[in-house]
Parts: sequence; structure tokens; C-alpha cells
Amino acid sequence: MTSEQDEKDRKEQFDTALEEVLREVEEAEKREEDKAAGGEAGDAITPNTEAQEQAEQPEED
Repeated sequence: MTSEQDEKDRKEQFDTALEEVLREVEEAEKREEDKAAGGEAGDAITPNTEAQEQAEQPEED
């Protein structure tokens, strides 16, 4: 009887761990999709083109 219970417990632990891993993978995929959906918010709304050009230039030391 103990052996059957041990096996059942191991299976439940495996199922729980697998579910947790799958949930984490899904959440990571959603975060990546959210990152890819947009860039810098300021890039789209800067009305001053000179300021935009300066912001895009690499900084000089």
C-alpha cells in the first residue's frame, strides 16, 4: 500500500511541477510579445525633429 501511495504522490508532484513550468513559459512568452509590441513611447510623440535627431545620435565622449 505504501508503495502505491508513494507513486501517487510522486505523480502529483510531477504534474504540479510540470504545470508550474508550463505556466512560467506562457508568462515569459507574453512578456516577450509585450516587449516586441512597442518601442520607446517618446519616439512617436516628439514634435521637435531637431531634438529627435539629437536623441538618435550617439553620444560623444
